[in-house]
Parts: sequence; C-alpha cells; structure tokens
Amino acid sequence: MNADPRLLPLDELVRLGLVTPDEYDDALAELEIVEIQRAHNAAEGIDVSELAFDADLQQTLAWLLSEELVDTQRFFAMLQALAPQDERRQLAASALQLANRHAFDTLYQENLINQWQRDAAIDRLPTDVLIASPVAALRQMLAQGGLSPQDYQALKTRTHTQGSELARMIVDAAGKRQQHGWRAWRPSTWMILVIVLVFLALAAPGWFAKPVPAAMPPPVQTLERTDLRQRAQSAVDSARQPGADGVQYDVQVVQEKVKDEPPR
Repeated sequence: MNADPRLLPLDELVRLGLVTPDEYDDALAELEIVEIQRAHNAAEGIDVSELAFDADLQQTLAWLLSEELVDTQRFFAMLQALAPQDERRQLAASALQLANRHAFDTLYQENLINQWQRDAAIDRLPTDVLIASPVAALRQMLAQGGLSPQDYQALKTRTHTQGSELARMIVDAAGKRQQHGWRAWRPSTWMILVIVLVFLALAAPGWFAKPVPAAMPPPVQTLERTDLRQRAQSAVDSARQPGADGVQYDVQVVQEKVKDEPPR
C-alpha cells in the first residue's frame, strides 16, 4: 500500500484540510477491502466502484463522496466557510458536482432515464446536496417531480421485463423506504471486525474441544464366599438336631469385598 499512487492525492486532500485524518483512515480501509474482495467480485461479476490509480484531486474527492467516506455535514459546513475565491472551495464544489453527475450518469447508462431527464435533474439539484448513488439519484428525481409515481411504476415494469440486473436492483431499491445510518460503521471498523472474526475462527476449535474424561478406576467386585454359606447352613442344621433345643445360635453370613480377585 505504501507504493500505491492513489495515496498521493489522499495525502494532499488531508494537507488541504478537505479530508480529516479519520476519513483518510477510512479511505485506506476501503481500498484494502476492495483489494481483498477483488477476486470474488470478478468471479461473481460484481462491478465495484474503484478509485483509479491515476485519479487526480478532484476525482479522488469525488470518489470519497460517492463512497460516503466523508462526513457530509462537516463537508458542507466547510464548503460554506471557505471564501468563494478559495481554490479549496472550488476543488470541493467541482468534486461534489462530479460525484452527483456520476450517479445520474449511471441511471442514463442503464437506460432508466434519457439524456434530457438526466440533465434536468442535475440542473435542479441544490448546491448543498450529495447524491452518492444511482438509487439516491432516482429517489431525488421522484422527490423533485422529475419522475412521477406513474412513471416509476412503468419504469419498474419495463426494467423487470428487459432491464439489466443492475437496473432492476436500482429501481427496486429506490422504491423501498430509505434506511438511514447504514454508514454508522466506518470501513476501518469493518476491518477490525474482520480481524477479530478471523482470530475467533482460528481459536474456536481449541476453546470448544470436549475435555477427555479421566479414566475411571475399575469397579470393586463383591465376591460371595460359598464356603462361609455352607458352614452357616451346617451350623443351622446342627442346631435343629434333637437335644440341641436349648442352644441358640446367632449366625451371620459375612461377605467379603475383594478387589480385582477372580471368582473362585
């Protein structure tokens, strides 16, 4: 990553104060995630927005805005605070326009809107609005009135009949209720989570291994002494002979506990 030429414009944006150190770290984490998933995305045919290796300052900042790696509240406050003639404001404003145009261009490329609809939607955009994705662009057109609910339903029907998979995903997502705060977890946080999960996966077999039970001692065998039983029986028989009525015998049969001694 140290030799990555994309770090140069990122460093310069931090130096200019247009990007914070935390946002810089998020950008590095995002680049790492894209690199890790590159093979999988290629195999699955997933098109991921990547920062070009020859991207300049404007393109780099536009990528950061499109990926929502920049705090928009801070960004727009900074934009308003800078003087109109300040080159940093001009750079930030041009990057914002580029990011917004990219979102509407995707709608046009996927044959969801025509050229006139795209240009009209971009012209009606307020200066303090970020359209970070094609889904947000289509929602913005619905909010602006550039696309009526009837037009949206017709577009949805046409897209599901002859549109691309990406076009269907955009149209379906635009019709759902918008979820706020999905970027609450920063990319650097995701990287930490991935590392922790990998560690847990490696350590889990040792943690959940069943302990080997200790060997139980052999059971103590209780052997019955048949000779003692025979002697007791003989004493009882003798006591029953005539002339032995006055003799009382208290006979107890004793069983011995013998450990590990085979039966006789």
